[in-house]
Amino acid sequence: MLRLEFNDLLGRMLRVDDLETLGVSTQTLAEEAIRAGRIDEAVALVDYFHQEMRIMHNIMITWLTDISRYIVARAGETENASDITNTLFKTWRTYLFGEALRSRCTEAIRAATHDPLIAEEAIDLLDKMRLEFKNPHDVLVAWVQNLLAGIAERWGEEAVLESILETHQSIWGDRYENWLKLTPHERMALTVEGMRGGHFSGERRRGDMTLRDDGDRLVMVMELCGSGGVLRRGDPETGRPPHPLGEHGVNQIPHDWTWQKTGVHWYCSHCAIAMEWLPYRQRGQLLRPLDHVMDHDAPCTWYVYKDEADTRAYHYPRTNSPTPPAAPDHGEDPFTEYPGGS
Repeated sequence: MLRLEFNDLLGRMLRVDDLETLGVSTQTLAEEAIRAGRIDEAVALVDYFHQEMRIMHNIMITWLTDISRYIVARAGETENASDITNTLFKTWRTYLFGEALRSRCTEAIRAATHDPLIAEEAIDLLDKMRLEFKNPHDVLVAWVQNLLAGIAERWGEEAVLESILETHQSIWGDRYENWLKLTPHERMALTVEGMRGGHFSGERRRGDMTLRDDGDRLVMVMELCGSGGVLRRGDPETGRPPHPLGEHGVNQIPHDWTWQKTGVHWYCSHCAIAMEWLPYRQRGQLLRPLDHVMDHDAPCTWYVYKDEADTRAYHYPRTNSPTPPAAPDHGEDPFTEYPGGS
């Protein structure tokens, strides 16, 4: 059941539906409300869908700005690096993606009370709004991948870690500042939001995913991940093939911050760093572990533990993080392709 509520800790609206609907695209729920004539609900969902997409767009631009600042500073322009990169990305930051389409869509919704043709027009405008974010989003993901590959080529693989650590606070640190104050369900809702309307996950690229409750943890399964997954597999909506790697597009040396694997896309390495490797080294606990697998056609599975002390033992060895003595051990092998059994 849809629950779109203001979250005091985040200072904004957040979908906190039951698991049965939380993994359903906000776009889909808005379409259903439009066709059913639930005007206020439809308008609220359109506004929230725009918010989901805009938040992730801003995150991607912040990341690209920080990576570029790192490159400029490391190349010797330390004094002017921030000014140079902020100027370069100003257009991406201020361009009004989706604003006009959101306004036209909500106007059509209000005018469609007794006219199914206008309702379908509103639904078409809603999809155009998604595409106005989704198309540049995929370019931005590829851009991050290419810049990190260039860093690895020029300064070595450890420089990729260094560049991601420099942007960690402005992206993941700020976003998850109140993580421990949120309820487990709110943590899951925030997690899903980023990969739903933020990264356009799922075969239809609308933000669909499968959620379940394992008792000790909440589980999110993306088929496929809309960022690194599309980079690796290609875009099923358009038929665009996987993004070309180039010589330095994946790591050649196993690192603790690449799950001790080689062949990991540089874009995907941030999941190991920001969700597992760095949180453990900062506070002795993983933030939100996941099952990264080398099969590009595999689903991507993430875990939100209801109590961090119950994080299962198999998650720790992959980033060479010492396993707490009390960590529950269900016999999973951390180095199998599907350690979580799904």
